[in-house]
Amino acid sequence: MGIRTVADKQGAGEEEGVTGLAATYERLADKELPAALGFSARLNMLFDLAAVLPPQNAGRVTAMLTLNEQWRESDVRQWLQKDVLPPRLELHNLVKFLVARLEGRHDPQQWEAFLVYGSPVVSSPVNHVLYREDQNRKNIATMIFARITERYNIAPSSYDAEEVFQRCLTFMQKMNIYEMRDFQPGHMEPFKNFLFPQE
Repeated sequence: MGIRTVADKQGAGEEEGVTGLAATYERLADKELPAALGFSARLNMLFDLAAVLPPQNAGRVTAMLTLNEQWRESDVRQWLQKDVLPPRLELHNLVKFLVARLEGRHDPQQWEAFLVYGSPVVSSPVNHVLYREDQNRKNIATMIFARITERYNIAPSSYDAEEVFQRCLTFMQKMNIYEMRDFQPGHMEPFKNFLFPQE
């Protein structure tokens, strides 16, 4: 089987017709950008590593507004808590600012891509020592994940594990759960509803 040339592809496109190509494009197109699950957790981790603002549960949203007077509190809260991406230029400049405060050499572009897509799509730019705190959060998320699925008898075949895991990290942050002892019996139902929303 030979390699298709540009001319071959153009010919195929002509056979399909402009209308057909447009229909295919429309069928494949997303109506909105996919959610960047885990973005807020990764952004807060970068803030923690840069050590420029108070912790998430101690006024980070308000403190972040001092970086740019044009930012609105509702927008900043969504960036830090709701996995909503800032506008591209704002994200670029914010990452550039934070990475400049990290020890060692770091690539701002890799950090920017990591914040948006996470691993394994983008390899983590954080070395093992700096990543221990985040790894601890992942371990806690894993235990919570296991408790929820066991308690409510949720079959593994009924969900996307990576998506639910990222939801767990996001909700942990929203509920200010940083250690396993922070997770109380009363959290079970809210976590179950957030991790496995009814369609």
